[in-house]
Amino acid sequence: MTSDTTSLWDALTNYLAKLKDDADAKARSRARAKTKTDAPQEVPDTQQKIANTQHELTKFIRWGGWDRAVVTLTPHQAAEYGDYVASEARQDAGEHLQVVKDFLNFCFKSNYTETSLAKHIKVRKAGRKTSSRETARAAIDITQEGYDNLLTELDTLKGERITVAQEIHRAAADKDFRENAPLDAARDKQGLLEARIRELEDAVQRARLVDADGSVSAGAGDRRIKLGSVVKLTDIASQDEMVYTLVNASEASPMDFKMSVASPVGKALMDHLPGEEVEVATPRGSLRYRIEGVD
Repeated sequence: MTSDTTSLWDALTNYLAKLKDDADAKARSRARAKTKTDAPQEVPDTQQKIANTQHELTKFIRWGGWDRAVVTLTPHQAAEYGDYVASEARQDAGEHLQVVKDFLNFCFKSNYTETSLAKHIKVRKAGRKTSSRETARAAIDITQEGYDNLLTELDTLKGERITVAQEIHRAAADKDFRENAPLDAARDKQGLLEARIRELEDAVQRARLVDADGSVSAGAGDRRIKLGSVVKLTDIASQDEMVYTLVNASEASPMDFKMSVASPVGKALMDHLPGEEVEVATPRGSLRYRIEGVD
């Protein structure tokens, strides 16, 4: 059993460093080949590829938790993230999940995890194609708590811009940019920071608060499950009990027992009442739950 407590953030930093080292090695190899043959060599835009990888993995790490130890991730949570990405109906879901799977393979080979989590992420075929504009500007139903959390995180990250800029300035004081690891790390941190700020700003603009007056439900006494409901479930097979809050996909957090209404279980629970049973088809097989209570 591994005792490694490397955080997801540190794992990402190490992974990006490895990608850059591999890219530099390939560049040197191409340069030597060109010197020998004088033939033109195609140079792929590796810098852009690494930037795209960083952007996609930022979403995964935010979902899991920046300071969370990689070793605490479970196969179930890895599969749940795959379901979460598929539920967004992104046409590039397969490409995005492959980036995450490559990262998880790196974590396994680096002994950050005890088992390979990549194999638990399944890529489902997308349904109806959605235009990029429709996907980008669709409204997000969100709870008041979730909206407040978005604003708080956005203000916090904007406040970190000055600190990150100062880190870059200090690292840049070392004129040897070829082997300036602190400068690379600071720039990577800035890239992650700005990517997250853009996501938050977009989410805030598209947020649509769930009605607090109960107009969403059929009546004041209606206890049907909806966005914002706190649901107590029993797994019929194992008899395990669990309590989840149904939230928008952007608020989902397994560590905080917040389940996305777009996940397979979340979709199955919607509009059901206490005492009813639901069956959920997941990549890991069929699951049955009994609804014990709804608040």
